[in-house]
Amino acid sequence: MSEERTTLSTARVSAGRNNFFIDAKKAKNDHYYLSITDSRRQDDGTFEQKKIIIFEESIRGFREKVTEACELLEKLFDERRTEEITEARKTNPKAFMKWEPEEEEKLEKQFKKGVDIEALSKAFGRSSGALLARLERMGLIQPQASGE
Repeated sequence: MSEERTTLSTARVSAGRNNFFIDAKKAKNDHYYLSITDSRRQDDGTFEQKKIIIFEESIRGFREKVTEACELLEKLFDERRTEEITEARKTNPKAFMKWEPEEEEKLEKQFKKGVDIEALSKAFGRSSGALLARLERMGLIQPQASGE
């Protein structure tokens, strides 16, 4: 019998102040288990860790239920995103649509002529925020500092 635990697989998912470590391991008794650690950075720079262990006899059921929950949430996210886009397109018909090169050329010409953002917004069917982001990406304006 092995005297050590062996890590068979490891992965990390970062989410803001949290890091989730997902490890497939082999225990000292040669049994397998899944270890999920939530490591959260505290304001003082230290880390608080919480761990979940799923033993081999529960892996299939655990995976099935996590997969079901994830699939449900993905469906709900997609539905909400579709609703958000539909709502945004009521006032900005081209909201969330890809910019075509011809549109960018036209935007650059009009912007350089001094057409204001509100008029450009109406002409291009996009929000003023989308226009500012595109102008920034095109190098025609400087990035806005956060909080402005």
